[in-house]
Amino acid sequence: MITFALDFFGAYLIEFMTTLLVTALILRWVSFRHSKKDEVYFSHFTRELSSTIEEDKGKGVTHRENIESYLNNLLGRVHQKLPERNLRRDLRGRTGKAPSDQPEVSLRDYLGSKHGMIVSIQNESNVFNSNVSPDFSQLTERVMNDDEHWSKLFRFIPIDGIVRTLDILPTLFIILGVFGTFIGISMALPEIAKIDFNNLETSGATLSNFVISVTYAMKTSIAGIFYSIILTLLNTIFPIDATREKTFESVENALQTLWYHLQTDHKQSQSQLHFAKIGETLEKILGVLENRVPESTTTKKAS
Repeated sequence: MITFALDFFGAYLIEFMTTLLVTALILRWVSFRHSKKDEVYFSHFTRELSSTIEEDKGKGVTHRENIESYLNNLLGRVHQKLPERNLRRDLRGRTGKAPSDQPEVSLRDYLGSKHGMIVSIQNESNVFNSNVSPDFSQLTERVMNDDEHWSKLFRFIPIDGIVRTLDILPTLFIILGVFGTFIGISMALPEIAKIDFNNLETSGATLSNFVISVTYAMKTSIAGIFYSIILTLLNTIFPIDATREKTFESVENALQTLWYHLQTDHKQSQSQLHFAKIGETLEKILGVLENRVPESTTTKKAS
């Protein structure tokens, strides 16, 4: 097995590295494009969610006795505000057509589907009902990962796995280049033993094989370094992970705003209710005292 691997890489390592580079470039382009679209889609959602919350605050909507009902109503209004224009192609392949021939889905369908953002938030209604502040990072991770548009490329390739792979490829190319160098040297050394230094004229072919092996060793290192530089530059100029982190933080801030909006108004509503009950109790006590005062005064006069 080891001999087969050495023979294969000894003959086709540069071709293997080139194929790996082309595949990485394609995945990087698709993933970065996908992440930029996600940034646009979720920024629409967070913007509409924030504006709807501000509208309710401006109208003085503070009655929160049933948080879950209000949450569903709020998300329903956000869903209706989302644009209907087509933004993303449906890659599920249900129609059997090629991705380019399939119909596009609107932002409203994208975020409101059974695996979309809105449904994921509704599934976390127990968190928004609780007056204990949650870990918003974990909450956002659960909500985002429920959305297969966010977590997977083409609905079956995990994007996080692609990002991690692309991040380690520059180092991997350097390792493969060094590996090819050692293979080339190991192929060249036996050729030296075949050289007849007393008759160099008849050892021309052997010397040629030695030079070819050494040249191959140098070429693999050069290719590995060059491919590593290409991917490192692309990772720096077009960072997929940073784009997704920015989108994640915007959604986390929106969920945090939503939770504080619900809980603050709910607490205010509960406080007003408690004060109203306290006022009613005080009025009853004063009424009882007023009824007793005349009775005690009448008794003193009679005596």
